[in-house]
Amino acid sequence: MRGHMIIIGLWLSIGLWVGEALIDAYIFYHEPLADHLFPNNPSQLWMRCLSAGIIIGFSAYAERIIRSRQEAEAALYDTEDKYQELVENANSVVMRMSPGGKITYMNRFGLDFFGYSEDEIIGQSLIGYIVSDTDSSGRNLAAMIEDIGANPERYVNNENENMRKDGSRVWLSWTNKAIYDTQGQIKEILCIGNDITERKQAEDNLELALQKVQEMSLIDQLTGLKNRRGFMTLASQQVKVAERTKQGLRLVFVDLDGLKWINDNLGHNVGDQAIIEAADVLRETFRDSDIIARLGGDEFAVLAIDISPDMPFSTYRIAKTLKEHNSREGRRYDLEMSVGVASYDPKLCSSIEALLKRADELMYREKRRRRRTRGRPPAREGRPRAHEAPDASSQLVV
Repeated sequence: MRGHMIIIGLWLSIGLWVGEALIDAYIFYHEPLADHLFPNNPSQLWMRCLSAGIIIGFSAYAERIIRSRQEAEAALYDTEDKYQELVENANSVVMRMSPGGKITYMNRFGLDFFGYSEDEIIGQSLIGYIVSDTDSSGRNLAAMIEDIGANPERYVNNENENMRKDGSRVWLSWTNKAIYDTQGQIKEILCIGNDITERKQAEDNLELALQKVQEMSLIDQLTGLKNRRGFMTLASQQVKVAERTKQGLRLVFVDLDGLKWINDNLGHNVGDQAIIEAADVLRETFRDSDIIARLGGDEFAVLAIDISPDMPFSTYRIAKTLKEHNSREGRRYDLEMSVGVASYDPKLCSSIEALLKRADELMYREKRRRRRTRGRPPAREGRPRAHEAPDASSQLVV
């Protein structure tokens, strides 16, 4: 009840006034009480009034302090109620956890989101309930939770994969803030999480799409081999690796001869098929680890890796595969290839551009040599014939 301290002060001041009158009347002066309730002595009356005033003043001051405290407590309770209502009805996961990683509070949205009841989740560790030991990419989430408890300032904002009770995985973006006790020690960590699963899925889909576009930009659409850009990108990296590891490389430049004859006489669709068959011959000849590319038109290149610098390279394998390919029944033409080979010596550093240029020169040198020695290949059953394999004279160390 408001004003009760002032009333108490009034009663105390009256009691003090009457008490002093009783003491004066019956102990000091032995006179009637009425003579001392309102003494004639001005100083004595003044002292009683001062004492009563001090008591009433302190009572009024105490009343004001108590009233202010009550109003502050009421405002605090009202704020806490509003805060609790706000937190419970928020469309975000609101959670508090101990520095040791145990859940001390979770709002209704969080409980519904993860699929737990309050009794199931409160007091449990994050690990095994809403966070797995590792996420789908192998990231150590258990170590991250431990680090958040020790150094929350490093994780003011973070994104990580979480899991629900049914085992499904979801991504949340978390905002974390440490709550300290009076000694400055971390008491709890307030965590607010928002579901970003759809955004992460969209990002992953975009990344896959960009990766596919990137891969397509490095692939020749007709043959499925690397295109010139893909070849130069991967081959340049292999040259750097060979320089560090002192491994040899062979760059094989291949030209599909007679393609113009096929296009002019059999049609461009058959010419495209000849290019595809030439790519198949190179696939069958070289290893999966080698880089095979169609540079454009009728030109191909192969970078054979992990080859000893001192090991000679023979084009016999290409000729053998080509011969087997041309011996198949029902063919309307034979494939014919000119080949030039340039070797990379790790002791003499060279670029992929220099290797490609040298192999191209050697290929055309071989093409001219064949034409001088045997002329234009005679037609057999209306088909261009496959030539013999180039010999080792087409090799040159760069």
